[in-house]
Amino acid sequence: MATITHSGIGSDGYSDHFTQGVLDRIEAQAYKMIYDEGLLPKLFKTVGQGEKGSAVIWPYFNPSTFAAAASTLTEANDFVNYTQLVNASVIIVASEFGVTSFLTDVTRESAKMDIEGELARQQALSVAVKLEKHCLAALSSTFTTGTITGTGSTTGFTFAKFAAAKSKLDAAALTVPGRKRAVVPTYGWYYTAQGTYSQTYASVMGSKGAEVQSKFYIDTLFGDIDVYHEGLAYITASSTAAGYMFVSDAMALWTPRSYRIEPQRDASARGDEFTSTLRAGAKGLVSTYGVRLKMTASAPS
Repeated sequence: MATITHSGIGSDGYSDHFTQGVLDRIEAQAYKMIYDEGLLPKLFKTVGQGEKGSAVIWPYFNPSTFAAAASTLTEANDFVNYTQLVNASVIIVASEFGVTSFLTDVTRESAKMDIEGELARQQALSVAVKLEKHCLAALSSTFTTGTITGTGSTTGFTFAKFAAAKSKLDAAALTVPGRKRAVVPTYGWYYTAQGTYSQTYASVMGSKGAEVQSKFYIDTLFGDIDVYHEGLAYITASSTAAGYMFVSDAMALWTPRSYRIEPQRDASARGDEFTSTLRAGAKGLVSTYGVRLKMTASAPS
């Protein structure tokens, strides 16, 4: 029996078309690529699983008012001040991200490269970058106050500044739960390493001087700050750029439809169209659960 292609035509005489097995391979590689290349979606709190629609209303509890709500009491006197327990909520709107590409028969028949692997890589990478930028924009709009400002171009954002950001969050220990995630521009971490690493203290600093080149996860500082460098959003090189330190409960990510890639044969154009799409929405929940980091991020020379 002839192998069936995605266009529904038997492969007899049309063996150059994509078979279902090849399509499965493209899809599998694309799924792996979009998971491996995305950072911020892994750091946000996942909400609204299974919810349908163009938007979701997500209720949550912001305990900030209770941190200073208790009062000094005197026996036999009733409470005078009451603190009401009120759920906050946020509306998360899902955006659709997608890309389409066209692969001609001539390209497929003539190319000596791994067409399936390259197609999966390009499609997934494009969608992953768009989702990453969407999450980055949500961070930027959430943490607009409480900025920790780093130092100059030679010393960068020092470990002392990371400690300052940690202290700022720890000062509200009742309201900031979980481990802290610091997401910094790649160039920003370069200046941190450049200004802090020293051969004099190499024995106690470990491999921090080489960690500039690591992917995403860099190191854990002060026991509970996991530092990551932003690998996909391509924060523009500049004299200063924003980084962020936050806990997962600060940010929400809703994905009503996961990534998918769909093929379609266009016989009259002698080629195949591939379309990748994903629907997701990111939004800040509690702005006091994180701080903005002002970092040096000029392109190294």
